[in-house]
Amino acid sequence: MSVSLVITTFNHGRVLADALDSAVAQTLRGVEIIVVDDGSTDDTPAVLARYSGRIRVVRQPNRGLAAARNAGLAAAHGSYVSFLDADDVMMPTKLAEQVAVLDRAPTVGWTYCDVLIETVTTGAETRASEQFGYGARMLEGWLFPELIRGNFIPAIAPLVRRTVLDAVGGFDERLTALEDWDMWLRLSLIAEARYTPALLVTYRIRPGGMSEDRARMDKSRFQVLDKINRTRPVALESLGNVGRRIVADTHNWLGKEAYASGDWREARRRFAASVLTVPWQREAPWLLGKSLVRDGARALSR
Repeated sequence: MSVSLVITTFNHGRVLADALDSAVAQTLRGVEIIVVDDGSTDDTPAVLARYSGRIRVVRQPNRGLAAARNAGLAAAHGSYVSFLDADDVMMPTKLAEQVAVLDRAPTVGWTYCDVLIETVTTGAETRASEQFGYGARMLEGWLFPELIRGNFIPAIAPLVRRTVLDAVGGFDERLTALEDWDMWLRLSLIAEARYTPALLVTYRIRPGGMSEDRARMDKSRFQVLDKINRTRPVALESLGNVGRRIVADTHNWLGKEAYASGDWREARRRFAASVLTVPWQREAPWLLGKSLVRDGARALSR
């Protein structure tokens, strides 16, 4: 089976060589390495030029991480696809070991490994399996009930069959964070996953990284959950009380956002939907009442 590796970069010229070196050093032969330069204005082109003949470069105006990954997917020809960010690195056997997993299990749609998480400023290291409590999680099979509680699979960990990726569509370019979680949730509804505990990639946390922007991450989290509720309501309904609580919490968070921005009608809609989903709440009925009063007052003042 052929493998495509999609590497995305935006102004990461200073660290890009580490990622590329780890890509070209893969023990698996014939890997198609596609680098999407998402509008870099630093020395990225010069770094990429040093790997001429070993990588394929796709250049585009800056459109964000999801769009860059989609551009890489559009250019990829492999039966299996993996992703790598410009400041992360792979162990030499990463792709070979994961291809072996999928080759042995033709009904499995994707596989993922453990990840070393390194904080660059302090040198601190931990594993994804430790940070996300893999020991208490369901790690294989149909992962939706586990993944819906929160993402525990870094974007650089999986290898995915191309047929499965095509079935769920590309990354959601409307999301500015957690586009990988959105993808994994959709994958988990149509394909079983297989986990291997091998530590095959290193994820580097740098100052100013996306994961440090809590407001952005929270907003994206509830956007993803709201999208699942709109597009796959049966999947959440199948989770019973847990699913209802997730739906209610999502409406509550988005309702508070609408209330804070003065969109009383949207706030009212959200809080009403929350109360209908989980009637036994304390805050949502009170906020629904406040939204009704505010919306009514605005209507009278017109």
